[in-house]
Order: sequence, then structure tokens, then C-alpha cells
Amino acid sequence: MTVPAATEQPAVANRSRRISRGAILIVGVIVVPVALTVLLNSYGALTVDGALRMAFATVAGQTIAILSAITAVVLTVRRGYRPLPIAAFVLIAAAVTLFAISAMSSAGDLLLTRLDIIAEVDKLNR
Repeated sequence: MTVPAATEQPAVANRSRRISRGAILIVGVIVVPVALTVLLNSYGALTVDGALRMAFATVAGQTIAILSAITAVVLTVRRGYRPLPIAAFVLIAAAVTLFAISAMSSAGDLLLTRLDIIAEVDKLNR
């Protein structure tokens, strides 16, 4: 009679979860900036605090969009994709960056306009 061998558990390979490049782009370029804009919007009367909060929310959201586009490019390169997908993600990142810079500039102009309106209303109320 033979002695049964001790049951050995097969070694479980630690597989790292791959984060999808598309998910990074969607969350970083669309979801987070929209969420920041909605959460930090001034739904009441326009005040200096509200105007600053809205401008900074726009800048923060667009900064996150730029960083997520760059992250998607880095993941594409590090995972060893062929040149065509790398070029596509570089073009997407460039477009996101240009749009984000434009949105940040627009947020600055809108902030100045809102602060002028607040100053005019304050002057009329005195």
C-alpha cells in the first residue's frame, strides 16, 4: 500500500490587472472634468467665491484630462503596441491637450468677465 501524497495547492500566479487605455481616457477626459464642473458649480447668486471655484474646477478638470491622455500614451508604449496604435494615442493626446489648453484659457476669460459683472453689480448696489 502506498501513502497518499500530500495535496499541494497549485501556485496561484499573481496577475496584475490591466487598466484599459480607453477607460483611462473616458474617465479622465470626460467623467472627472464633468463631475468637477457639476460639483463645484455655483447654483446660487454669482459671488467672487463661486466664480473662482468654477474657474478652478475647470482648470483642475482639464489638467486631469491632459494627464490621463499622457497616461494612456505611456501605457500604450510600455505595453509594446505597434507604431499605429501608438501614433493614434499620441494624436488623441495632442487633441485633448490642445482642447484642454483652450478650455483653460476660456475659463480665465470667463472668470474675468464674471468678476467684472460682480464689481458692476456691487457698484450699482451702493
